Amino acid sequence: MKIGLNLYGPCSKQAMKEEDLLIAVRALEIDYVEPCILLGGLTHNNPSFWTMMKFQHLYKLMKSIGLGVQSIHVVTESIEKSVDEMITLTNEYGIKQFVVGMPNQLNETSLQERAKELSDAAEKLQSCGSRLLIHNNQPDTAVKIKGVTALERLVDLCDGKVGFQLDLGWCAAGGEDPIAFFTRNESRVESLHFKDFIKPGVSETDVPIGLGSIDTVSAIKTANKLGIPMLIDQDSYNNIRVDLNESRQFIIS
Repeated sequence: MKIGLNLYGPCSKQAMKEEDLLIAVRALEIDYVEPCILLGGLTHNNPSFWTMMKFQHLYKLMKSIGLGVQSIHVVTESIEKSVDEMITLTNEYGIKQFVVGMPNQLNETSLQERAKELSDAAEKLQSCGSRLLIHNNQPDTAVKIKGVTALERLVDLCDGKVGFQLDLGWCAAGGEDPIAFFTRNESRVESLHFKDFIKPGVSETDVPIGLGSIDTVSAIKTANKLGIPMLIDQDSYNNIRVDLNESRQFIIS
């Protein structure tokens, strides 16, 4: 079983240089990582957000130590203006999944507007063999529109052109049973984020996978059946090496 790691939490919490962090991650037998990359001309001082130049520099190191990159979280103000960069990342680095978030306004009008933008981008990405996925946060399953979660409604509006990167912890924090959500959307979940809370929706401090209340074991079984990527997405750490090793050991066991 191969295990991935979203780099947002480790990059924001770590006291190491990115190079040292990546080497430490690989030493824990993490197989691939998912960085957050600024596209579309956006700038930011958050250490978790890499510029394209930084990604290109660090990619050489990752490749040399056997750390793969299959997907990227896109940080941008305009998906439309970022499509060409995503195509470049696919063609030059083999990136197969680009992950974006939900709109800030969760209403039917806003979702329809975002669906048009996502669908247009997804069609262009499909031509070079990559996919556009939506990652959820707490409000996205808490808000209901037309009888379903806002997350499901947006994917409905995209008519099969866009899939889910399902974050189990935030799904639970939004009041949904994450396994029930996963089960009813099996055909549309194309990537899985493991995040664990002791009390979803009460505390925003997550814990190493397996120490909280999320039914990670059932999710692993379904993800294995579907053959989709599985990534640790932990934001809070006491000790990054210790906590990541605990999460990985729980998942592979």
